Amino acid sequence: MPSRREVALVAASLVFAGAMAEVGLRIAGIAYPVFHRLETLRGWSPQPGLSGRWMTEGEALIENNREGFRDRHHDLAKPPGTFRVAVLGDSMSEALAVPLEKTFWSILERRLSACRKAPAEVLNFSVPGYGTAQQRLTLQHNVLKYDPDLVLLAFFTGNDVWNNARELDGHEDRIYYVLENGVLRLDDSNTNSSRFKTKMFWRGIGNAIVNTSRLVQLTREFYTRTKTALRSDKKQSGAVFNPENPDYEIFKPPATPEWERAWATTEALFAALRDDAKASGAAFWIANLTAPVQVYPDRQIRRDFAQALGVDNLDYPDQRVAAVATQLGIPAITLVDPLRDYADKNAAYLHGFENTRLGTGHWNKTGHRLAGEHIAKALCDNGQATK
Repeated sequence: MPSRREVALVAASLVFAGAMAEVGLRIAGIAYPVFHRLETLRGWSPQPGLSGRWMTEGEALIENNREGFRDRHHDLAKPPGTFRVAVLGDSMSEALAVPLEKTFWSILERRLSACRKAPAEVLNFSVPGYGTAQQRLTLQHNVLKYDPDLVLLAFFTGNDVWNNARELDGHEDRIYYVLENGVLRLDDSNTNSSRFKTKMFWRGIGNAIVNTSRLVQLTREFYTRTKTALRSDKKQSGAVFNPENPDYEIFKPPATPEWERAWATTEALFAALRDDAKASGAAFWIANLTAPVQVYPDRQIRRDFAQALGVDNLDYPDQRVAAVATQLGIPAITLVDPLRDYADKNAAYLHGFENTRLGTGHWNKTGHRLAGEHIAKALCDNGQATK
């Protein structure tokens, strides 16, 4: 049996080794922090001032600005002569998988500056997992104080519609809006519960521990990557898209009261966002992003998938958003046609990465480039960026 002195020496050696590892990781600049935290306003939000690498899907250096969003810092006061755009979105727009300069909103900024021959500034307020309800609160709480000229809702039909319905989404930490007699009512019962507040307290402690220690971050990252790799290997052996997934009901006209309510709530939120932006003097546009299956560069896979769903094509959500936007007087940019054409002509994957599965997940650099170019062209052709 080891003596107390031997136990003490082993313990001291472990502490010293851990300390040296911590110092070495900091010198090397290796960091994998927890970028988001729980909060009562929307359920969760990004943490200000954090930086580190993201390698779960794609690879990029992530730096959150002082307000917490993945973007460079922007002053509240708009520079004279600058056309300022604020982007609302979810993980498709936060774009952790690609470098900041390759995101569609960075490309949009450069393209707008070129077409108007004057400065344009695009501010990103996108957060993973957000539905339109959370984006409205972000508009009110974070965006409007920056005095944007245009608010752009980057709408992802892949999950944004069912994110807006508790019955379909069921996320225990999300806030929702409920449509009652044509009026939106905020339902924040989730985040005002004792369960949520207890969870937020303990999650905050856990995040603080992780974000304080690079060694803990590295251990957590190793675990996450291993789990992701195992999950990816299982997916590789099956079909690319599973028509049994209930999320894919989005490609059909609503067949249940729950889906009808989800669409109705979403459309009411479009009008509310338009009115919030208009009241502050900003224009409001929608850019309808692509779901992976819609732009998968294999026509036969798309046809087979549509047939399995019992629909002629996969464009129902885009067509509905465009029609509703027209009714509400909201300019809308539909990206599915130009991006799908590009994917087919070039046999190019617009979603997915070598360390996940090509054709699935979030936009890669090509997807972001095409989206930024097409959104900029729509704004410039309309004359919106030169007003």
